[in-house]
Order: sequence, then structure tokens, then C-alpha cells
Amino acid sequence: MSSDNSGAGENVDRNAARESLPPAIEYPGPNNITVSPNQPRQPTTLQDLLRFSVEAAGGQMTQNNAVAIDEERRKFLEAALKSLTFDVIEELLKAINILKNAGTLELEDDPSACEAALDTITQHVDNMDTANDFHKIGGFCIFHPCLDSAHSSLRWRAAEIIAELTQNNPYCQQRILEANLLQPLLNLVDNDPASQVRVKALYAISCLVRENKNALQEFIKHAGYSVLLRAMQSNVEKLQVKSAFLLSSLCSSTEIKDELCKMGFIEQLIGLVGPEGSPAVEHLLSAVVALVSDHELSQQECRRPELHLRDKLFQLMQNVSGKEEFREIHEYAQYLLRIVFSGDEEER
Repeated sequence: MSSDNSGAGENVDRNAARESLPPAIEYPGPNNITVSPNQPRQPTTLQDLLRFSVEAAGGQMTQNNAVAIDEERRKFLEAALKSLTFDVIEELLKAINILKNAGTLELEDDPSACEAALDTITQHVDNMDTANDFHKIGGFCIFHPCLDSAHSSLRWRAAEIIAELTQNNPYCQQRILEANLLQPLLNLVDNDPASQVRVKALYAISCLVRENKNALQEFIKHAGYSVLLRAMQSNVEKLQVKSAFLLSSLCSSTEIKDELCKMGFIEQLIGLVGPEGSPAVEHLLSAVVALVSDHELSQQECRRPELHLRDKLFQLMQNVSGKEEFREIHEYAQYLLRIVFSGDEEER
């Protein structure tokens, strides 16, 4: 897949990138050090660390009684100081640099270095500020090569990062759209041979389009509803669950419900509901509930005799009755009987 504007910043100079950002956030290292309330700040130099150590031991240190330290102790203190600070931007830049070659990997090549780099990015971009900084230092250049990689391990990791970046983050949602990454994600959901890639790609799409009008318009423009319908028809339960979840969240207007109903979503959802309790059945029923609520056209569709919805719901309720783990399935079924069939459940 050819690169586009998402590759901008691929050759970002490290110092130039740093100057365009606020000072790098420093995170505490693995050592749990309790700082005295009187300590003005955490140590950031070897001298500060030495003062911190002396005062923590109950002593005091001034210019006149500075402690001479041998080489072994100096190395120990330098290692301790290093563990107290962690430069996130530097780590992200290192990972981006490694991933510049991701697009050249053949199937027989070892992808472990790129996998580790993607894992590093994933660890940090769940923080909104860091996610935004990741874009500003040119990080989005990694996505097209990774999503188009011969290695499924890189494809699903890249999709997962997009999900982390875009979840409740309008800035990154817009930048992902500008990088033309929605269509590649839809292609992965539709065509990827690895189920994990399909699931992660749909997760990324869900994080991108939920409660985002611009992203939803692009989703519709690229036949996103049809992709969603085909994902729902797959035999991958996790893909069914995520498809139904996204469908439920999209049912925010009569116009959208009209379109989904006309496309046959009601028939497909009911056809997938079986008599057993499962995560997929729960989310499928939730999607039906979202469609029929305050929508007469969907309710009429549910009443079609050939769909046998009423019988399915009663059978399902009987099978899950009294089982706490299936309580929501039971409630969804009751709601549908009440809304769609207007009291027929009392006649049974």
C-alpha cells in the first residue's frame, strides 16, 4: 500500500520534534520511593539524588559537608536515578524509527523487533496527551505499512494502537481520518484471513466512529454498514459481538434506523439469535432492542411470521431462566416481547 500524508514527519529530527512539544513528562520508575512532605522536588541529578538519600537516612547535606562517593556507589546512584525518570517521547521516537522498515518485511522475515516497537507504543498512547504527542512527532507514518504488512502480528497491533489513540479522543480521531486510515481498516474487517486482525480492526473502527459525526459520515461513504453486516454474519463470535455493539451505538436517529432496517439488519440479527445464552446472543438482542426502540418500521419487521421471533424469545427465556449470568438476555427478551408483541407473553 502506498504511503500518503500519514508519512509526514517520517524523517523528523529528534531535537526539532522535542522543541515543538512541551517538556517530556517524566514517569516514576519501578522503585517505590516515598518522598518526604518537606522534599521540594524529586531528584533529577546525581547531586539531588545524593541529597535525597542522605536526608532520607536522617542526615543533612550542605556544600561544606558534601560526601565523597566512590565509583561503585556512583554507578549505583546513577542507575537509581535513571530508574526514577523515563522519557516517553524518546521511547516513542525509537519505536517509530524501528517501524519505518515494517513495510519492507517479507513473510519469511522475523517481525519481533517491529512487534516489540508496536507494544511499546501501545503501553503509552492510552494517555490522551501522549496520544496527541505521538501524532505530532510523526508517529502516524507507521500505520499504512503496518496495516498492509505480510505479518498478521503487525496488522492487529497497529489496529489496536489506532483504537487506543481514537477512543474518546477527538484530536486523534480527526487525524486518523485525515490520514485516510478508515478504508484500510474496513478492508481488514472484510477480507483479512486472521480473525484477530478482523476483530482488532473493527474495534478500531468502533472507537473512531462512535459519537463522531464526521467519522460516521466517512464510514457510511465507504459502505461501512455493509461491512458491518458481513462481519455480523461471520462465524467469529468476537466479531459478531463487536459488530452488534457498534450497531447498537449507531442507532442514534430515526434516519439511521430507517437505513439499517431497509438493509435487512433486523432479519439478519434475528436469524443469528439461537436458543443458548452466549455473549454473541446478548449483544445481538441488544442491537435488536436499539433498533426497535421508538421505531415502528423495525417493530413491524420483527413481527414478520417467517422470522419466528416470538417463539425464539420464549424458548431463549426458558433456557436461561434462573441463571444470573444470563440475566440481561432474559431482560432483553422480555422487553422485545413487550414492545413488539404487545402483551403476547402473558398469553403464553
